[in-house]
Amino acid sequence: MALLLKLARQSGLLKAGAAGLPLAAGALAAKRGFAAVTKDELADYLEQTTGPERDELEAKAKGIENPWHEAWLDAPFGTEENPVVVPSEFTERIVGVSDPDDDSLVWWGVIEDGQPPKQIIEGGEFFVLKRVPATSAHH
Repeated sequence: MALLLKLARQSGLLKAGAAGLPLAAGALAAKRGFAAVTKDELADYLEQTTGPERDELEAKAKGIENPWHEAWLDAPFGTEENPVVVPSEFTERIVGVSDPDDDSLVWWGVIEDGQPPKQIIEGGEFFVLKRVPATSAHH
Protein backbone atom coordinates (compact mmCIF):
# COMPACT_ATOMS: atom_id res chain seq x y z
CA MET A 1 0.00 0.00 0.00
CA ALA A 2 2.81 2.41 0.87
CA LEU A 3 4.39 1.72 -2.51
CA LEU A 4 1.12 2.60 -4.29
CA LEU A 5 0.88 5.89 -2.39
CA LYS A 6 4.51 6.71 -3.22
CA LEU A 7 3.94 6.00 -6.93
CA ALA A 8 0.72 8.01 -6.94
CA ARG A 9 2.50 11.02 -5.37
CA GLN A 10 5.42 10.80 -7.78
CA SER A 11 3.14 10.68 -10.78
CA GLY A 12 1.11 13.65 -9.56
CA LEU A 13 -2.08 11.62 -9.15
CA LEU A 14 -2.13 12.06 -5.40
CA LYS A 15 -1.20 15.31 -3.72
CA ALA A 16 -0.91 16.08 -0.04
CA GLY A 17 -3.70 17.98 1.61
CA ALA A 18 -3.31 21.01 3.90
CA ALA A 19 -2.31 18.84 6.87
CA GLY A 20 0.26 16.97 4.82
CA LEU A 21 -2.04 13.97 4.57
CA PRO A 22 -2.89 12.43 1.24
CA LEU A 23 -6.16 13.57 -0.28
CA ALA A 24 -8.85 10.94 -0.55
CA ALA A 25 -9.43 9.43 -3.96
CA GLY A 26 -12.87 11.01 -3.95
CA ALA A 27 -11.30 14.46 -3.82
CA LEU A 28 -9.58 13.75 -7.10
CA ALA A 29 -12.87 12.81 -8.71
CA ALA A 30 -14.79 15.76 -7.31
CA LYS A 31 -14.80 17.58 -10.63
CA ARG A 32 -18.09 17.42 -12.45
CA GLY A 33 -18.75 17.64 -16.10
CA PHE A 34 -21.89 18.31 -18.07
CA ALA A 35 -22.95 17.74 -21.60
CA ALA A 36 -23.36 20.81 -23.73
CA VAL A 37 -25.03 19.93 -26.98
CA THR A 38 -25.67 22.31 -29.81
CA LYS A 39 -28.74 22.18 -31.99
CA ASP A 40 -26.67 20.81 -34.87
CA GLU A 41 -25.47 17.91 -32.73
CA LEU A 42 -28.97 16.75 -31.84
CA ALA A 43 -31.16 14.82 -34.22
CA ASP A 44 -34.37 16.65 -35.05
CA TYR A 45 -36.48 16.45 -31.89
CA LEU A 46 -39.66 15.94 -33.88
CA GLU A 47 -38.22 12.82 -35.51
CA GLN A 48 -37.71 11.28 -32.07
CA THR A 49 -41.10 12.25 -30.68
CA THR A 50 -44.13 9.95 -30.77
CA GLY A 51 -47.74 9.86 -29.64
CA PRO A 52 -49.65 12.84 -28.30
CA GLU A 53 -46.48 14.89 -27.83
CA ARG A 54 -45.69 14.55 -31.55
CA ASP A 55 -49.29 15.45 -32.46
CA GLU A 56 -49.04 18.57 -30.31
CA LEU A 57 -45.68 19.63 -31.83
CA GLU A 58 -46.97 19.10 -35.38
CA ALA A 59 -50.10 21.15 -34.63
CA LYS A 60 -48.05 23.98 -33.12
CA ALA A 61 -45.77 23.95 -36.19
CA LYS A 62 -48.92 24.55 -38.28
CA GLY A 63 -49.88 27.48 -36.03
CA ILE A 64 -52.54 25.64 -34.01
CA GLU A 65 -51.98 26.72 -30.41
CA ASN A 66 -54.80 24.65 -28.89
CA PRO A 67 -54.57 21.27 -30.67
CA TRP A 68 -56.76 19.43 -28.15
CA HIS A 69 -59.54 22.04 -28.31
CA GLU A 70 -59.43 22.51 -24.56
CA ALA A 71 -62.13 25.06 -23.94
CA TRP A 72 -61.24 26.57 -20.60
CA LEU A 73 -64.30 28.36 -19.38
CA ASP A 74 -63.73 32.06 -18.85
CA ALA A 75 -66.88 33.86 -17.77
CA PRO A 76 -67.95 36.67 -15.44
CA PHE A 77 -68.66 35.74 -11.82
CA GLY A 78 -71.84 33.65 -11.79
CA THR A 79 -74.73 34.87 -9.68
CA GLU A 80 -77.98 33.06 -8.93
CA GLU A 81 -79.76 35.31 -11.44
CA ASN A 82 -76.97 35.09 -14.04
CA PRO A 83 -75.05 31.82 -13.46
CA VAL A 84 -72.00 30.61 -15.36
CA VAL A 85 -73.34 28.45 -18.20
CA VAL A 86 -71.30 25.24 -18.52
CA PRO A 87 -71.75 23.47 -21.87
CA SER A 88 -71.75 19.67 -21.86
CA GLU A 89 -72.57 16.80 -24.18
CA PHE A 90 -73.54 14.80 -21.10
CA THR A 91 -76.31 15.05 -18.50
CA GLU A 92 -73.87 16.06 -15.78
CA ARG A 93 -70.47 17.67 -15.44
CA ILE A 94 -67.87 18.06 -12.72
CA VAL A 95 -67.01 21.67 -11.88
CA GLY A 96 -64.04 22.82 -9.83
CA VAL A 97 -63.76 26.18 -8.08
CA SER A 98 -60.85 27.70 -6.16
CA ASP A 99 -61.24 28.19 -2.43
CA PRO A 100 -61.63 31.95 -1.78
CA ASP A 101 -59.30 31.75 1.25
CA ASP A 102 -56.64 29.46 -0.27
CA ASP A 103 -56.42 29.35 -4.05
CA SER A 104 -54.25 26.24 -3.89
CA LEU A 105 -57.38 24.30 -2.88
CA VAL A 106 -60.02 23.29 -5.42
CA TRP A 107 -63.55 22.34 -4.41
CA TRP A 108 -65.34 19.95 -6.78
CA GLY A 109 -69.05 19.57 -7.37
CA VAL A 110 -71.41 18.02 -9.92
CA ILE A 111 -73.96 20.03 -11.86
CA GLU A 112 -76.76 18.22 -13.66
CA ASP A 113 -79.03 18.90 -16.63
CA GLY A 114 -82.32 20.51 -15.56
CA GLN A 115 -80.97 21.49 -12.15
CA PRO A 116 -81.41 25.11 -10.98
CA PRO A 117 -78.23 27.20 -10.64
CA LYS A 118 -75.91 25.48 -8.17
CA GLN A 119 -73.33 26.97 -5.85
CA ILE A 120 -70.33 24.68 -5.19
CA ILE A 121 -69.06 26.53 -2.09
CA GLU A 122 -70.80 29.01 0.17
CA GLY A 123 -70.25 32.55 -1.09
CA GLY A 124 -68.97 31.20 -4.42
CA GLU A 125 -70.40 31.57 -7.86
CA PHE A 126 -73.37 29.73 -9.36
CA PHE A 127 -73.27 27.29 -12.27
CA VAL A 128 -75.88 25.79 -14.57
CA LEU A 129 -75.45 23.04 -17.16
CA LYS A 130 -76.44 23.55 -20.79
CA ARG A 131 -76.63 20.48 -23.01
CA VAL A 132 -74.95 20.74 -26.41
CA PRO A 133 -75.05 18.19 -29.23
CA ALA A 134 -72.23 15.65 -29.40
CA THR A 135 -69.45 16.81 -31.73
CA SER A 136 -67.19 13.75 -31.87
CA ALA A 137 -66.73 10.21 -30.65
CA HIS A 138 -65.22 9.88 -27.18
CA HIS A 139 -62.50 7.44 -26.24
